[in-house]
Amino acid sequence: MEPARSVLTRSCPAADRGGRIPPARPTRGPLLPETAPPPSTVRRRERRSAAERPAAGHAVGRTDRAAARDADREAARAERRAQQLWVEGAAPELPVRTTPPQRVVFHLGPTNSGKTYESLQALAATGSGVYAAPLRQLAHEAYAKLAALLPEGTVGLSTGEEEIDPSAPIVCCTVEKAPVRGELLVLDESHWVADPDRGHHWARLLLTGEYREMHLIAAAEAHPLLAPLVDDAGDVEVVHHQRLSRLDVLRAPVRTTGVRPQTLVVAFSRKTVYAVAAELDRHRPGRVGVLYGALPPATRREVIDRFVTGELDVLVTTDVIGHGINVPATTVLFAETTKFDGVELRPLRTWETAQIAGRAGRYGLTGHGAVGVLTGVPKLRPSVALVAVGAEVARGDRASDLPERRPRLRPELEDLGAIEAVDLPEALVRWQAWARAATRDQAMTPDDVGPLVLRVQALLPLLRGPLGAAGDLHTVWRLVNLPIDYSPPRRTRWLVLARAALRHAVGLPVRPELVLPDVPVGGGVEDFEQTAAAARDAQTLLRQFPGVAGLDSDDAAWVEEECAEAISELLPDAIAVSRSSACVECGTAIAPWFSTCRPCSAPRGRAHDGHPRAGGRDTRRGPRSGSRQGRRPTRSGRG
Repeated sequence: MEPARSVLTRSCPAADRGGRIPPARPTRGPLLPETAPPPSTVRRRERRSAAERPAAGHAVGRTDRAAARDADREAARAERRAQQLWVEGAAPELPVRTTPPQRVVFHLGPTNSGKTYESLQALAATGSGVYAAPLRQLAHEAYAKLAALLPEGTVGLSTGEEEIDPSAPIVCCTVEKAPVRGELLVLDESHWVADPDRGHHWARLLLTGEYREMHLIAAAEAHPLLAPLVDDAGDVEVVHHQRLSRLDVLRAPVRTTGVRPQTLVVAFSRKTVYAVAAELDRHRPGRVGVLYGALPPATRREVIDRFVTGELDVLVTTDVIGHGINVPATTVLFAETTKFDGVELRPLRTWETAQIAGRAGRYGLTGHGAVGVLTGVPKLRPSVALVAVGAEVARGDRASDLPERRPRLRPELEDLGAIEAVDLPEALVRWQAWARAATRDQAMTPDDVGPLVLRVQALLPLLRGPLGAAGDLHTVWRLVNLPIDYSPPRRTRWLVLARAALRHAVGLPVRPELVLPDVPVGGGVEDFEQTAAAARDAQTLLRQFPGVAGLDSDDAAWVEEECAEAISELLPDAIAVSRSSACVECGTAIAPWFSTCRPCSAPRGRAHDGHPRAGGRDTRRGPRSGSRQGRRPTRSGRG
């Protein structure tokens, strides 16, 4: 007998006078009866039909107008009643799996405690299953380790950007690419289930994944988040891991002249990374590398490989290094301990600090590790106390401040009850109202569907003309769910690609350069980074809508590879010439994100009077890593 689930089940609140309970909505079925479209949809269709019919006369009588008003009022009342019944009378349930897991193993503990190693050993012994992680780099690491242990053809890779033997018995992938069923699932960095942007992928996999066995890897603080999602398992085991190597806190700050080989230096913006790297490069010319999110994946892998092999002594990196990436670092130094999280500039949380500090002293790669702060870079003042607390968390001696978020629940198309694309905004808002009520006292929380609504509303105007023939409900849903950044200033990019897909679907021409930019001729690192990012967006589109503008995903992959090669060649010079920690006019020490000091940025005639320009507005701009000359690209053939 299947164990009863305690999450997100709710009975219909109303019964008829005979005591009978109305039938519940089928699991994951439409939230409105398929035979009765929402009144708003009916009214829109009636008005559209009326607008298309030729006028019967020059005027409408007063009686007819009054009848029309009464009909509109009645329709509005019916719509409000339908919405209330839709929210209050539904019987919402989480998606459920047919076959629950026989066994779930929680691997809980701090960084560098062998959690992932033991799970991969279990996957190799089983010989069939999935390793899923939040980052492509982690999937690559697991693929390399398992491929070295098992016969050729046994292990595959699937990351959305790259596929190698994706039908192999064991597949290493990002969470979004994980199959819904298999023998054994290893889910790394499982605390991402609470991530505001991607957590719904983890929740959906844990709730619906039909695996015989699951191994969930996380910090101990994440266990309360994860346990309710797998409470239908036949057997649950919790394994607590201890850190395998010592992690010490350096008593004194380390100056830029004293940084030793096998050191990671951490900063939290692209400009600061280059500024710190430039300071360090003066003392170790050509032996300093940079690692940050805007670099193409191929460039990131190359930089990491150079650090692993000892070609680079020091790696200046953002917190991308903290997501489980393993490198032979004996020391981690924080150049700053504040970051902009998209909303505000704030101090690091202790769990974020611990994730990064734990990269020092990896068991099997180096000896014991040490963590501290870097000094000597103008205007950067990292907190020694915060780093010390983060080290305690990384050792497992202290609980972290992992945010108390709940796993995210996001709708699928069949959950919405929409009939046409025009219904989606209203259906999404209604779903969120239902989900908030249904999850009020449960272990889940509804995802914010606001970004989806914004995308639909941006797309609907395009469907009023010739493109409307391609704008069916399923196509629009696929377009609005494309994993392409929709935050400014890249919002226009998604809309351009969506419009190109619709034009292609109705047979209208699409210029290739709108979908896939050419490789820049000349330019600097930033130019190639932007082109590589646009090429990754094009790959995302072309995998789901192949043939747009006569292109396929291989064309986009080639552009990204060319950009990655160019960036790898340009990085050493970009690091060496970066001077963002000193005013380019007078040489005064300034913050890394500026290129001139306040006096030098003032209007002519007031350059050094010590006062900012009128109004106190600071117009200084940060440095650029390269010029934009030669930007008009022309793509060459594949070489």
